[in-house]
Amino acid sequence: MRVKITYESLKGEILLPLHYNHLIQTLIYSSFSNKLATELHNKGFEYGKRKFKLFTFSRILEKGKRLYGKRLKEKALELGLRKVDEEMLLFKTISFFLSSPFESIIGDFGDKSLREREFNIIGQRIFVSNIEVLTQPRIDDKVLVRMISPLTIHSTFVKEDMKKSYYYNPHEKEFSSLIEKNALKKFYLIYKRETDGLNLKIKPFLFSMKLNEKRVRFKQTLIVGYTGIYEISGSRELIAVTYDTGLGDRNSEGFGMWEPWSPQERRKHGS
Repeated sequence: MRVKITYESLKGEILLPLHYNHLIQTLIYSSFSNKLATELHNKGFEYGKRKFKLFTFSRILEKGKRLYGKRLKEKALELGLRKVDEEMLLFKTISFFLSSPFESIIGDFGDKSLREREFNIIGQRIFVSNIEVLTQPRIDDKVLVRMISPLTIHSTFVKEDMKKSYYYNPHEKEFSSLIEKNALKKFYLIYKRETDGLNLKIKPFLFSMKLNEKRVRFKQTLIVGYTGIYEISGSRELIAVTYDTGLGDRNSEGFGMWEPWSPQERRKHGS
């Protein structure tokens, strides 16, 4: 289930840092009931030693205006912000997609959002102006998708007594197989049944390492992910799971959300 939620500010503008994923995640958690927020944050859905949150969200859909220097300081003062980064983004409104395979999670989010309406993001008061429920797309056994938040998959290993993370790029053979394994775990957690016979493959369709590699800082962690157009093929029900939960990992940090894409859309938008 997927919704689009829009926020506005009484001051007419919202100022956010360039790396805002952790702020959107905090906003989402503050929009859950206390019970659900605690359960998801502390426990989630356990698969062995792994914990999944089983929700994901997109990047902010509006394009922000970059501000820095004197202009940024003036705008921050106008909006009542005391602490700013060297460069930030200015929005008139902000909206994003939130998705989960569980209607109870989306319903909980919607109930509190509409009941309380007013929330806070780095000291700025914002209010919910609209929530829209999106129609679930038809999922075939082969689909072209556009990433609306970067796709990331990684492995963690120990080197010199320190944990290191390696982020795979779409041209590496491990990329598709690790995403498939990740999707199978999510499927099992959702449906509580074995995954024998299910499969998923992903490969780049319209992709450039130079243009589509995105480095996103989530709190103190630098995450490497990729946008672009991809072809996903395999079991329909497994592909559908990735629509609701996101592809790859770090989904609840704002990674791996996709929407269907077609070559007609490319011609329509000239891209």
